[in-house]
Amino acid sequence: MVFDSALSETAFLLSRVLFALVIGYLALGNLLDLESAVGYAKSKGTPLASVTVPLGSLGLIAGALAVLIGVYPVLGSLAVVVFLVPITAIMHDFWTLEGQDRQNEQIHFLKNIGLIGAALGYLALASVTWPLAVGIGL
Repeated sequence: MVFDSALSETAFLLSRVLFALVIGYLALGNLLDLESAVGYAKSKGTPLASVTVPLGSLGLIAGALAVLIGVYPVLGSLAVVVFLVPITAIMHDFWTLEGQDRQNEQIHFLKNIGLIGAALGYLALASVTWPLAVGIGL
């Protein structure tokens, strides 16, 4: 069994809480300062930024909540991955920059890679019963 102890169950819940907090914080930040987020996305060449930034941010919040509470974790994990993969390449193109800008974008790039890895881990575990979760899924 994947979760065979109280420690593994608690650690898995804590990982979901931390993941949801980070994703939710980033997405909510975009929504609360939408003008700046859209402007930054436009400056990076994001297509239809005025539509994709708010929709993507709402999708991230939905995905984070799905993973956190264990409701359709496959869809939640996929929502996070589908949003983060292209955005990471478009928005955090550190390889095109120099100096402090390069370092800042590289940090954001690596943060997103870590979040993508976590979302893929949740996706891999979506077929097993999650402890301390609602347990509704596909």
